[in-house]
Amino acid sequence: MEQTETRVGSAEPRISVTIERPPEQVFAALTNVPSHTDWARGPEEISDISDDPVRPGTTWQQVQKLLGRKLISRIQVDVYKANRRFGFGSDKPFPLQLLFTLTPVPGGTELRMLASGEPANIFGKVALPILTRSVERQMESDLHALKAILEREG
Repeated sequence: MEQTETRVGSAEPRISVTIERPPEQVFAALTNVPSHTDWARGPEEISDISDDPVRPGTTWQQVQKLLGRKLISRIQVDVYKANRRFGFGSDKPFPLQLLFTLTPVPGGTELRMLASGEPANIFGKVALPILTRSVERQMESDLHALKAILEREG
């Protein structure tokens, strides 16, 4: 089951995919944030700067290229419920929150991803519909890449 839902006028794309693996395995992949570079487009490098086990407050530094320039941002966990919910916020290029929700289903896990954020400047607000569609496409691509990796490893 795959689904894309966008609320008009908002930057809150939602994507879901069913992965033929148990929630524990999917959650382990999500909470191994430095490995997101294996399946998520964008980050070139993610490093743990808090040296904590994954929990609310755990912080990473992410390096990515945006419009040909190197961008360094911070990612911090703010939602953590083992094998059910995992979320973190990023400060650049604008404040963005990602929330992953895992639901056991027959034969695997439904993984839902919600992104929310609002560009701070007028250009970002004008470009919001285009930005939202772009984020949706990236989220869908990323979740399908994660699905392929987990199902191949299983």
